[in-house]
Amino acid sequence: MTSRLRILHCLSTREFAGTERHLAELSAIQAQTHDVTLLLDRNTVDPLTGGDISGFLCPDVKVVRAGAAGYLPALASELRSGRHDIAHTHLGRASARASWLRLAGLAGSIPVVATLHTCYRGRSYGTHDGLVCIASWQRDTLPDRQRETSALIPNWTVPPRSTCEYRAELRQRMRQEWQIPDGGVVIGAAGRMVEEKNFQLLIQAWKQAHLRPGTRLVLVGDGPERVALEQAAQGRPDIIFTGYRTDMPDLLAAFDAFVVPSRHEPFGLVLLEAMEAGLPVCATAAGGVTDILADAPESLVAPGCLAALKSGLQRLEAAAPCQWNMSRYRIAAAASKVEAFYRRYC
Repeated sequence: MTSRLRILHCLSTREFAGTERHLAELSAIQAQTHDVTLLLDRNTVDPLTGGDISGFLCPDVKVVRAGAAGYLPALASELRSGRHDIAHTHLGRASARASWLRLAGLAGSIPVVATLHTCYRGRSYGTHDGLVCIASWQRDTLPDRQRETSALIPNWTVPPRSTCEYRAELRQRMRQEWQIPDGGVVIGAAGRMVEEKNFQLLIQAWKQAHLRPGTRLVLVGDGPERVALEQAAQGRPDIIFTGYRTDMPDLLAAFDAFVVPSRHEPFGLVLLEAMEAGLPVCATAAGGVTDILADAPESLVAPGCLAALKSGLQRLEAAAPCQWNMSRYRIAAAASKVEAFYRRYC
């Protein structure tokens, strides 16, 4: 019988985006067969959107909060406690602190691994025993030692938990709220409104695409770029901003197609969710997106290319629903691979 592992996940963040959702889902499935602890900051609420990983965590996951002294001493205490068999860090802040503690000899003897949710940085991940890459471009950039101790385990998407009736009702309600005319096509985009997501280019391409009068662009999310984006869309009733939503990915039921205009996507979780919903997609060929759409090159456009994105929007307006093969992106398979990766070290 396989032994039960004591897993410590480490995340220092104050938002709820793709990484936080990834960790909430991974820790939940691991907690079915292992003892899982999650070390978080004292406060995890995004001051802009109100998003918070706390509301998405499984009750079987033990949550430890950093105290008033900060994340570093709390992490040092957990690493040296002897209560865990392996530590798994996520994102740069927690990973860099774990690396510093190991260099200083203050981390005990526990093996430490990390998931690369973005790019590799030596100061954050150089002392880790192993690295999980979520996309092939990450593995290609690793130093030789880290590449030899890495594993490629893609992110996943979870089939909708809500009923078909609920999604149909949500589609009708949201399209009424957005004042979508009968037969109108809704092309959606979603993400944190930051420069890297390149929503500015999307709005520019939308203006030049000259789509049919009933077609709408719906932008889901919030962030520091939102005011500038709303100014860029001023006077365009065919561009709709929903703000931050807590009902993704169910909200995808209200869309007819989906676009990802990012300059770079470390993986592309929202793209996977759109494909799970059966939407035709258009995405820039950057980062993990190229792995996801390797068998659908017609859905890829060059990053930062206005003309290509404009053509992509025109294609989406006429596209039919798609039946994508999502078997590669199931959480049970990913969790099994992560556990096998842990057992290399403990």
